[in-house]
Amino acid sequence: MADLGQSKPLPDITDLTRPFWTAAKNGKLVLQKCQRCATFNFHPKPWCIECGSRELQWTAAKPSGTVYSYTVSRTVAMNSPAWAAEMPLILCLIDLDDGARLYGQVTGCRAEDIRIGMRVDVHFEDISDEAGIPKFRPALQPATAG
Repeated sequence: MADLGQSKPLPDITDLTRPFWTAAKNGKLVLQKCQRCATFNFHPKPWCIECGSRELQWTAAKPSGTVYSYTVSRTVAMNSPAWAAEMPLILCLIDLDDGARLYGQVTGCRAEDIRIGMRVDVHFEDISDEAGIPKFRPALQPATAG
């Protein structure tokens, strides 16, 4: 990740990862999907994490999932003061509904309200002229009949 002084660190965008960052910039969640075994892969790799096939295609993923694990950071992350305004920062492992597990930030949620098993939906934040980043927030609960 490149650090731009008082800015948050940015990802090193490579030919392998560019489709992920570009799609996020356009408000879409895409992951590599194996054309042989149908496994969604994350982090981007040249081969499938399940069967080793190199037949991977960037595919739209369901933009929702469940909190698998989390931590709450109450100190500045990565020694960058740019994170201070977001403290406390909720960092999670999210099990997407399509099967992949992503690392991401949960926003729009108080630190004391985050919990394992919480349903979350993706939203996107622009981080540069060429990239966006998926973040998550608590899922909207459907209205119940009263």
